[in-house]
Amino acid sequence: MIGEIKSMLKIPEAVVPAGLVTAAIMSVSIHRNIDRFRRSATRLKEILEYEATQRDSVFDRYRVSRDTAYKLRRLGAPFNYNTFLAAGVIIALMLSLVSFKALSNPYLGVISPVLWLIFAHQMVDRLYRTRVRSRIDSQAQLALQLLAEVYSVSDNLPQAIERIIPSTPQPLRGELEKLVLKFRTNQDFNQCLIDFAVNIDNRDMETFVHGIILSDQFGSDAQEVIIKNAEVIRERLALREELINETRGKKAVTGIFMVLLPVVFLWLFIGNDEAREIFTGTVKGQYLVSFLVLVEYLCWYLDSRKEVTEEL
Repeated sequence: MIGEIKSMLKIPEAVVPAGLVTAAIMSVSIHRNIDRFRRSATRLKEILEYEATQRDSVFDRYRVSRDTAYKLRRLGAPFNYNTFLAAGVIIALMLSLVSFKALSNPYLGVISPVLWLIFAHQMVDRLYRTRVRSRIDSQAQLALQLLAEVYSVSDNLPQAIERIIPSTPQPLRGELEKLVLKFRTNQDFNQCLIDFAVNIDNRDMETFVHGIILSDQFGSDAQEVIIKNAEVIRERLALREELINETRGKKAVTGIFMVLLPVVFLWLFIGNDEAREIFTGTVKGQYLVSFLVLVEYLCWYLDSRKEVTEEL
């Protein structure tokens, strides 16, 4: 045991000189090549900075700001965002006035205009998802699956896209026609694909375009990318149908709850003088009315989020 301890203590006596010799050699090498190391470090820094700006998505520099103004334009609204906001503020002030005067509820007078402005913006988002994006999503899913079948025969992506145009409904058909027209005017095909994906605001198309661009950069098989993308879409459609079936009963319960609460409140407020006095003349009643409004908004918001989940 003592011999093993002595041998362990002797190890540094061999390691330290070897380490000093190695450090001396590395110091001499670094000193002689200091300029090359500096250039390499500078180049590495430039590469890292470039990758940091490019790594998020191939679409970042082309990304359209899809705010409420953009959604109103896509919905075809006959007014711009400034008019929408002005009307929303006027309605919010009217709700606040009704809360203060008719209901004698200062708490609701503060809450109701804020909730209304949030609700109005979220309602535009909901209409955009149901009337614009949902149509594009369903059309894009079918078009990509059809494209996978056509491309397996033609092995020419621009030609395959052109062939599926007649069987594609509007508005996706118009965007595909623009894509083909741009390509025919000798524009870069990858750039045409990026512009197309950005314009239609569809996740499946963005994934498809991103995969095609990467396959072109790395020399992989584009047909495999298209086929895999179509398979993923088919699997997601099946899972989404199962999710919708599972949540259909819960949505019905939420809808009934959202209708019953206002009906019961109006019945008590209009038909019962004592209840009306409690709602308007006591602090607890004012709290209760404000809480009812918050619960109604939360129920609507959660129901709206379920629709987003079903779009996955």
